[in-house]
Amino acid sequence: MIITLGFTESDRSRDYSSFADGYRIGARQTSVTIALDGDGSHLSAQQWAEAVFEASNLPAPAADPIVAAIQHALAAQVQTPLRALSVGDSVTVGGQMWACEPVGWRRIDHPHRDGGDAPCPSGPHPAVHEE
Repeated sequence: MIITLGFTESDRSRDYSSFADGYRIGARQTSVTIALDGDGSHLSAQQWAEAVFEASNLPAPAADPIVAAIQHALAAQVQTPLRALSVGDSVTVGGQMWACEPVGWRRIDHPHRDGGDAPCPSGPHPAVHEE
């Protein structure tokens, strides 16, 4: 299973803050891709996005085996330091691209399918501040 994390970059010259304004098509992103064993079919793409969010935001090893596997893959496969996934960033898994919202996720690859034009509740995402 392949997961791509997109870390959206703010553009102060265009008065765009990914954290404040959310995901914007065409915004510059730094992307990293990880591979996990298996096909991932036991979770929906949105559930995988939430697990990636948890993995990147937990300061310690996760108790949940899926979140722990993502943490391990990030540590083993990504050679550059990463910030925590936050509002405005994206996760692509299973052919679906999801944007992290202040509360939940919004599917952005098909805006009118699967409720993609409205946030999908998965609980509030704690504030993670950009550096």
